[in-house]
Amino acid sequence: MRPTSLMLFPAVALVAQAPSTNLDLAQRFNSELPGINLMLKELKTQDALAKVKSLIPAERPAFDASTPKAFGQSLDNAQGLMSLYRLYANVASEAGLWEQAVEIQEKRAAAARATLADLDKAQAPIAAQWKKVVQDSGDYVAKNTARQKELQASLKAVEEEFAAVKAGTKKLDAKERAALQARGDQANKIDGPELDQINAALPVHKQNLANAPKVTKMLADNRKEVDGMVKAADEAIAKAKKAVADQNDEITQFNTSQVMKKVKIVGKKNWVDAVLRNPENVTKLGTPQAQAAFLNRMLVLDPGNAGATKALENLRAGKEAFAKEAKPAKKAGGKKKA
Repeated sequence: MRPTSLMLFPAVALVAQAPSTNLDLAQRFNSELPGINLMLKELKTQDALAKVKSLIPAERPAFDASTPKAFGQSLDNAQGLMSLYRLYANVASEAGLWEQAVEIQEKRAAAARATLADLDKAQAPIAAQWKKVVQDSGDYVAKNTARQKELQASLKAVEEEFAAVKAGTKKLDAKERAALQARGDQANKIDGPELDQINAALPVHKQNLANAPKVTKMLADNRKEVDGMVKAADEAIAKAKKAVADQNDEITQFNTSQVMKKVKIVGKKNWVDAVLRNPENVTKLGTPQAQAAFLNRMLVLDPGNAGATKALENLRAGKEAFAKEAKPAKKAGGKKKA
């Protein structure tokens, strides 16, 4: 649970931007991830893609800062949405849809930046309120700590003098009695209530001053968290774009060399065929899941490629990608008659 309760300690009024939702995207991601990973392991890539796509909400959940609980839930939803977008992009990449993965990462970054704007808007009044609280509580403590000691000493002196008169250890004339009575009235009607008020308020103001650094850290941690979402999304975009660009450069260089050899170029088919002519380009990837992801990309670059299609079919059947078909045995011929 996020430590947001301190935010309301000085009666901070949070900015409610939208009604609270029942979405819990972090929980949705955690509950659905094992099933999607299983689909990928079983090479049901298209099923996994459709499933994760259905988990992404049509619109980014509104950032609700009306209560500490809603505030924390909004941040959790933002993290959940980032995780879902990341998973969606990863599955799209395994399906060979690298360009689509770039678009998904861009949507992720846009959602992260919108969340950051919402967070700043929600936290601005909190920060302003606490700034005022620190100023007011600081002034109160500075002013009333000494006043508290002064009143305590004055009231104690009056109380002790009354006790001495009552015990007969101190004799007063009429004028002195009147003066003592006046001080007693002052203590009962003014000084006593003032001390009671200070005694009640001073701990609250001191607690405000103790809580202020915690709130400041909490607000900073919230922003650091969302800044991290933006940074991670931007890095994911750069990585996804680089993968596409590097592959396109490789294909362009290959096709250029083929043109120089006067070979007819058919889109990206020549490069895909050349890659698949060396089975090790696929088998070196290890797991069937990794090999299938590579073959899916080949089929995106060259839809219907026979070699990639057959290799993928083999993997889905539990065979080696380039397993050779067993040739039917020849029938034994009959013995020749003598």
